[in-house]
Amino acid sequence: SSLGARVHGPAPGGAPREMAAMPERGQMRSVTEYVRSPHQQVAAKLGLLAQSPSQVAAKNYFRQAEAQGIVDLFRHRIERDLEEDFEEWTVAEYEGDLVRKAILKVRACEQDYVHIYATRLARGEPWVCRFAANKSKEDPLEQEEEAYNTLSERTHCGDLDLEGCNVNACTMM
Repeated sequence: SSLGARVHGPAPGGAPREMAAMPERGQMRSVTEYVRSPHQQVAAKLGLLAQSPSQVAAKNYFRQAEAQGIVDLFRHRIERDLEEDFEEWTVAEYEGDLVRKAILKVRACEQDYVHIYATRLARGEPWVCRFAANKSKEDPLEQEEEAYNTLSERTHCGDLDLEGCNVNACTMM
């Protein structure tokens, strides 16, 4: 009976013993899966295939939006390098995890496409972008980085290009 009193009786500080034994709850863990055997790998893949059509549509929608956000980062620099303004700038196809690597086909006008090859070391790091212009809808996305041209570096706020600036063109009041 004294054993029961020690286990179920109040803990020092007055809290019930059951609550005193529970660790404090910190941040919730995200749901993760550890796959050990080939059977578990197959079961995990089947679980992904068992998604409802609405779940698949939602996932595709958000991945498309993520891909569009990546290409939007490079539009003005590519337009500047090619010395042209595109009629549109819409992702038509994409490959990669969109976190560290993105290979994208972008519709720039009715018949012209631009392919983009972007990589970065980790989330939060800057993207390194390469591109290939004058592509068609049928052209496949190249997997080799060397198939793309290097995109010029973005200018920084402190780097002013005063070429072409003259006193007659400026007005201040």
